Amino acid sequence: MLTNARTLLAASCLAFVTAAGCGGSVSGPTGPSGSTGATGAGGATITGMVNGGNMAFSTASVSARLTATAAPSGMTVTVVGTNLTTAVDMLGQFELAGVPSGNVQLQFTRGSVNASIQLSNVAEQELVQIQVNISGTSATLLNEVRSTGKVSLCHSTGNGSYHLIDVSVSAEPAHRAHGDGAVGEKVPADPTKVFDANCQAVAAAVAAAVRIKKSTNGQDADEAPGATIAVGSPVAWQYVVTNTGQVGLTNVVVADDRGVAVSCPGTTLAVGQSMTCAGSGIATAGQYRNVGTVTASSASGFVRDSDASHYFGQAPGDEGAKLQICHRTGNGQYHLIEISKSAEPAHRAHGDAKIAEPVPGSPGKVFSPSCSVV
Repeated sequence: MLTNARTLLAASCLAFVTAAGCGGSVSGPTGPSGSTGATGAGGATITGMVNGGNMAFSTASVSARLTATAAPSGMTVTVVGTNLTTAVDMLGQFELAGVPSGNVQLQFTRGSVNASIQLSNVAEQELVQIQVNISGTSATLLNEVRSTGKVSLCHSTGNGSYHLIDVSVSAEPAHRAHGDGAVGEKVPADPTKVFDANCQAVAAAVAAAVRIKKSTNGQDADEAPGATIAVGSPVAWQYVVTNTGQVGLTNVVVADDRGVAVSCPGTTLAVGQSMTCAGSGIATAGQYRNVGTVTASSASGFVRDSDASHYFGQAPGDEGAKLQICHRTGNGQYHLIEISKSAEPAHRAHGDAKIAEPVPGSPGKVFSPSCSVV
């Protein structure tokens, strides 16, 4: 199914045009050679790019790109045997709509240039996209892409039911304005429903979501350094998991990226329900970070969420070595705090600095004795 002619044309570096059909009569004296249909409503649409336009060919050979001359703006393109004609624009692109089916000959003329190409077995309402290189009386068809030029829509019958129909791309906007839509899209008359594969209006799937909040020794500590814990002391992690979606969750599992064994009281969560999972360990020296991740299944699909927490492991004997530092809070403000000497590297990595030192990330600014930025 062709759902978007623009996307298809962009992919092949051709000019965009909508497929013909659903109105817009084009008259002509006779059809092309071998034509089995007449001009008028419907017909095929031929779009093209002459001599590369202002874009590189995506599918033409390297030699063809090298021999292509500048886009011939103002050149006339005519369907031989009809009065269908158009001009090549400044981008080297053209469009001919309502082209009769059969074998179609295109004539390219401008000044001394007079060349033609033939397209075989063009079908009714077909979308034909071509690239042509023209020099003097010689025309070379570099690339040709064909499609049906149609889209499938769930069509409103007026009595509240829908059935699947194929319409031309050019007719799609009118059908959508009438209340039609594609399979999988929301029903225009009732956005709480979507079209299934049979164009039946069914309830839209409700959203599933989950959230996890991890803490270390009772502190959220999303950012370093977190709580200061003596090396060798116990560490307790909590993982609070909440069903924040609109559908129940099953197969709820919480894991920790540092190998901490996590236990939970259950594996299911009703809408809005929470549970607290737990893990434990022994503090190690220096800055420590671990991430808790929850995964779960639902009728609406798989969901997951993650949250980090931190602590700083203080080695014995470091307790007495203290210093003052301007500490950055979550809202971008600073205040003076006292920390252990061993915690200084983690604080500086967080964006802290001492009084009279430069403010990280603010050239020309320093910290005053009150930790204000001056």
